[in-house]
Amino acid sequence: MASNKGKKVRVVVRLRPVQTRKDGQSEEPCVKPIDDKSLEIWNWRNVGQSLRFEFDAFFGEESQQKTIFSKSVRPLLHHTLEGQNVSVFAYGPTGTGKTHTMQGTSAQPGVIPRSLYMIFREIKNREKDPSHGWTYTVSFSYLEIYQEKVYDLLEVKGHDLPIREDQHRNIFIPNLAEKEISTVQDFQSLFQPANQNRTTAATKLNSRSSRSHSVLLVRVKRIRETDSETKTQVGKLYLIDLAGSENNKKTGNEGIRLKESGAINMSLFQLGKVVDALSQGLPRIPYRDSKLTRLLQDSLGGHAHALMMTNIAPEEGFYMDTYTTLNFAAKSRNVVNKPFVREMSEAKVPARKRSTSTDRKPEAKRAKLDEGDKEKEKQMKAPTPVGFSPLIKRQASFEENVKLRLDSLEQNLLSQLSKVTTSRPKPRDGLQSGAQRELKRGFQHMKQLHREIASVKKVLSDTHNESGSRTPPLHGNHTPPPLGSCDNLPGDRRDAKTTKNAKTQFAKVKGQVSLTNKENLSAIKMDPEFKMKHVASILNLLNTGTVKQLKSLQSVGEKRAQLIHNWRQMFGEFHAVEDLHKVTGLPQKTVNSIIQNNLISVGV
Repeated sequence: MASNKGKKVRVVVRLRPVQTRKDGQSEEPCVKPIDDKSLEIWNWRNVGQSLRFEFDAFFGEESQQKTIFSKSVRPLLHHTLEGQNVSVFAYGPTGTGKTHTMQGTSAQPGVIPRSLYMIFREIKNREKDPSHGWTYTVSFSYLEIYQEKVYDLLEVKGHDLPIREDQHRNIFIPNLAEKEISTVQDFQSLFQPANQNRTTAATKLNSRSSRSHSVLLVRVKRIRETDSETKTQVGKLYLIDLAGSENNKKTGNEGIRLKESGAINMSLFQLGKVVDALSQGLPRIPYRDSKLTRLLQDSLGGHAHALMMTNIAPEEGFYMDTYTTLNFAAKSRNVVNKPFVREMSEAKVPARKRSTSTDRKPEAKRAKLDEGDKEKEKQMKAPTPVGFSPLIKRQASFEENVKLRLDSLEQNLLSQLSKVTTSRPKPRDGLQSGAQRELKRGFQHMKQLHREIASVKKVLSDTHNESGSRTPPLHGNHTPPPLGSCDNLPGDRRDAKTTKNAKTQFAKVKGQVSLTNKENLSAIKMDPEFKMKHVASILNLLNTGTVKQLKSLQSVGEKRAQLIHNWRQMFGEFHAVEDLHKVTGLPQKTVNSIIQNNLISVGV
């Protein structure tokens, strides 16, 4: 549930102690503390004046890790356990102690280990209360942004990861490893090895300078089940250690270090543009201009409780870096976020009670309902597509008419045949009687009708397959048995000579049909000599053709032709078409496609 009244980003400032130079002398400080919320710095435009800055909290040189955590970070952690997001990030120039503030040492733990300890301690205290009713699950992910690329530190992969946004405008990273933990010891056993994967290097200002932005994401999920529903709340804690802005003249960066500092300064510059746009209330916020601002979208102007821990140095040599950092921190105080609880509710469906004998309906009503159910079941089993209903009706009526015509024709033929068998004049040799000719014409007509029915069914079947719809079975679903020759009719008393001639003719026709099929099959097979010539022409084109000529082959474009041409110039001629498998850059599937499309037969 979103809050109607937004909450501003809290900004605290930590001043690093003065460091002694190599010559044993210390520089004069340019920052002077005023109270626990404000400080002043020289005005570089007028040395006689000073500039005053006020923040939510100010921690001087003598401040301890425990004090900083208790007064700034700890009050925000309970939001994570209640389904809201919290973001804590350290910002400042290089060499001001950002990593020390976030991670600390074994003797002086920083924000990260203390936050995990407080989360597990609070969960344990809440689970002791029987009326609380929530069960908690804690997991975490760890990543870095190095030269505008996102890398997983928990499970090192050979590639960078993309940043995505879901339908609810939540930022997430697919395929990012997430480990479930139950104690602080579990966290330390996974975090310490992963932290060794972060990119660091030595510069003139810092012996172990962070060359990337690191993001630790702690995910707290809690579930409460009741008789009516299941509630799930998910809160996230972002602990971000930003790489510091660098002055390459002071750090002495060269080569890869210079490229790294350029990427760091550019991402921090984009972060400044986002803060400026938010503080001025501009309609467009340039979150997408950098991977860093994309990940901080929820922290700045989003839906998280945000805390910015600004680290500065007191030395005069860091004056301009300190001045710009304090100006950026002052602008960040004007950024307003609108946190809300991320909760999902799932209602439980109660089981249906079985009806007792007293609740049964009368027999008449039950019978009527059963009939209605059967009718609905029939309709569901055989749905009639709206688009094919006229065609189906026309076909059904056509089949009925054909069936009637066949029945009447068969009855007529049988009656004619019975008359012929009772009184049949002896036919002359080599001629057929009028009745036999009439019978033959009748059977031919019946066969023609059968062929018409088969063709109509085939058309309807093809239409059904193309439409993908479920066409109901044809009306009647009755196909008359195939009609044979006149020999199968009862009462046929033709002489043996006529029957023998008919069978002989049928055998001859059948032999001709099978012979024709064999000739067609042999015609499909290709001449071996032609095969060899075709393969030789393809091989000759591969060995002598230019890039333009190679493009005339099927499935070979500009890029594939160039790959074939380069391979031939480097390794010599092709000895067989199958040598295309040796060409670097052509996958096996592509080569098989080229061979199959250019050779007429697979057996070539």
